[in-house]
Amino acid sequence: MSYWHEHLTTVERGAIGTFTSIGSAAVSMVSQLEVYLRVAGLCVGLLVGVVTLLSVYHDLRRKQKEQK
Repeated sequence: MSYWHEHLTTVERGAIGTFTSIGSAAVSMVSQLEVYLRVAGLCVGLLVGVVTLLSVYHDLRRKQKEQK
């Protein structure tokens, strides 16, 4: 696997996590949905964001260790 493939994979994960969180926040603001659906969407968005952040952090730490 090349450097660019790993780099794009990390960027794609970050983009997916970001867009999921933004989408979740947008869904939670729609006034026609029930409160439970808004809270569930927000929780899912936050969870995906945190998991994505941990994944990117883990990838960056691994790359730093490989460079040493």
